[in-house]
Amino acid sequence: MRAIEAAAMEAGQVTGLQLMERAGEGVVQAVLAEWPHLDGSAEAVVVCGPGNNGGDGFVVARLLAARGWKVTVYARGWEALFPPDGATGEPAGRSGGDAWTNALRWRDLGGRCQDLEALPDQHIREPLLVVDALLGIGQNRPSDDLLRPFWMARDRWSAAPNPVEIRTVSVDVPTGYDCDTGEMLGQRPFEADLIVTFHAEKPVHARLRAGGTRVVVADIGLPA
Repeated sequence: MRAIEAAAMEAGQVTGLQLMERAGEGVVQAVLAEWPHLDGSAEAVVVCGPGNNGGDGFVVARLLAARGWKVTVYARGWEALFPPDGATGEPAGRSGGDAWTNALRWRDLGGRCQDLEALPDQHIREPLLVVDALLGIGQNRPSDDLLRPFWMARDRWSAAPNPVEIRTVSVDVPTGYDCDTGEMLGQRPFEADLIVTFHAEKPVHARLRAGGTRVVVADIGLPA
């Protein structure tokens, strides 16, 4: 997949920013097709990792907010852009890249980003969509520590006296799975109701689909 993207960009057929925008659009379109009743009446929690998968998540957050959704972003690796005291900074060591640009776009529109560790404190009163944009096709190590805040929050939401509807979607590959082998990376990977991948399915998707997870392939304009 990375080779296909790189070849298309080197040939001048598309830019990385265009691919990331199309990926975010594909996720939003798939969500609205799967759960049309959520549009306009749901909240969204988007969890973003430090790489391009997180960049896709910032696009999803921006597009959902533009549709009037209440969107909260929790992330790891973006402290330079979203420090706790509200000050802004763009150190040269982390600046640049398509994910960085989309994080800036979210911030410049007034979007906030909280530390991932704050996720268990999220209170929900409306139907909720959780977008997993933590790790993508390159993950190859246990992700239990990264996912721990999400599972703490999910367990608390599910135990509430009047639990609301919760739907989950993963961007490209659910966090906690090896893309090539389908093996679990850790004890408790992200459990997605819907996976939106791009251009073509990856090996992991056959295993997850066999387990009942819906997989949608979004066309982002790459050559066949």
